[in-house]
Amino acid sequence: MNSKDLKQLDKLIENYCTPEWRKLAWANTCTVEFKAGETIFKEGGKAENIYMVKHGRVKVYSNYTPEIEMIARFATDGQIIGHRGFGEDFTFSVSAVALSETSVFVLPMEVFQSLLKANNLFCYYFMLFFTEELRRSERMSKNQLNMTVKQRVAQAIRMNTENFGFTPEDESLLAFTITRKDMASIASTTYESVIRSLADLQKDGVIQIEGKQLRITDKKALCEITHCSGDFSSES
Repeated sequence: MNSKDLKQLDKLIENYCTPEWRKLAWANTCTVEFKAGETIFKEGGKAENIYMVKHGRVKVYSNYTPEIEMIARFATDGQIIGHRGFGEDFTFSVSAVALSETSVFVLPMEVFQSLLKANNLFCYYFMLFFTEELRRSERMSKNQLNMTVKQRVAQAIRMNTENFGFTPEDESLLAFTITRKDMASIASTTYESVIRSLADLQKDGVIQIEGKQLRITDKKALCEITHCSGDFSSES
């Protein structure tokens, strides 16, 4: 079992829950559709449900101030969101918004908690997932202190690539390019600095800017800039 190999909720329930709990889970699960720009859940709201992306792209973020947004992560097919609502008061500490047309599984938090308590493998899977996400968050915080602006923008591109991948027809063109504003949020810098850094990365032959889209022309160089080991697409 590998926490990085995020599966669809139906597969998780089928593989890691007993028959009686599978029936209960599906009796309480529904699918909700969101358009691009629609909020799935909001920071400060009551965490009454847990969500998993069936298909689409989601941004998870928090607002330190009305003007400053900090992106925690992105999520795509098969990935869970809403788990940051766990805690004493079950309140969301982040918001989630659809970046494209998105379909999500919605499961009541009470039912999800019961699944965790009653199904050891199901619980173990999510324990690995939560631990891995904490590790990624810690690594990102460390990078903010040790990387230059250009490196942090490159890190944002790498994060974009790892979450949304490349187009099936072209293995260098990003399937979905996040906005320059979102890159600035990830890199803790300004919009103008992102534009300059992208121009520098293009000059260095690492990327190619094609309108609002990006093409990765040198994956090895992107990996080296962000200090990742091996294939940058294998680690987020």
